[in-house]
Amino acid sequence: MVRALAVAAALAGGVLVAPADAAPPAKACRLVRDAVGDTDSPMPDADLDRQLDITSADVATGAKNLTVVLRLAALTAADPANPQGRVYEFDFTAVEKNFIVMGSLLPGGNSFSVFISETRLEENESGARAATGIGSAVGVVDVAKKEIRMTAPLSVFAPHAPIGRKTPLVHLAAFTYRANGYSAQPAHEMLPVEVEITGDVGLGVDQAWGRMAYYRAGTPSCVRAG
Repeated sequence: MVRALAVAAALAGGVLVAPADAAPPAKACRLVRDAVGDTDSPMPDADLDRQLDITSADVATGAKNLTVVLRLAALTAADPANPQGRVYEFDFTAVEKNFIVMGSLLPGGNSFSVFISETRLEENESGARAATGIGSAVGVVDVAKKEIRMTAPLSVFAPHAPIGRKTPLVHLAAFTYRANGYSAQPAHEMLPVEVEITGDVGLGVDQAWGRMAYYRAGTPSCVRAG
């Protein structure tokens, strides 16, 4: 959990100077954390559910891109012959706009997209959300690190919520789903496309919450922002 520390200094005619040996800012890392083995699947499949079992997640921004990372208990590459697909999602709110970065590993191929939604999920509440696609992302399925990494240009978000340096990204959360042979964003449809998250996406398996954690855009992170 990251907490802001506010320090007020009132020095008549003085200057507040950081010591020469002051430690560099701490890196934001594992802002979203989740227990291993807490998946909730209506039809348990141990191997598949481990690949949907979130251990932690993060978001970071650089000069041009935003990157999200979901870390899993296990991960294998997508199998084009397997009709049982996987969907990975990271949510955050910036400038009072709710964004979803989503990756779908499905028989037809992998796809990675960014959505905007009028609503967001709250912890311990269920329900579906309508979300509209606003752009594409580039995704990496890193089997060695057991990570799903997704990167989108900041320009995708700019028309809705310009994310400048120190813009707070709040309400951090990550979700995973099972999907059966269809994409959250069909390849033949051009953005914007509207989907119903949880309904059209698939069966929810795991969820992880940042709770009070937040990230200020452009600040140090253990994630490299593209």
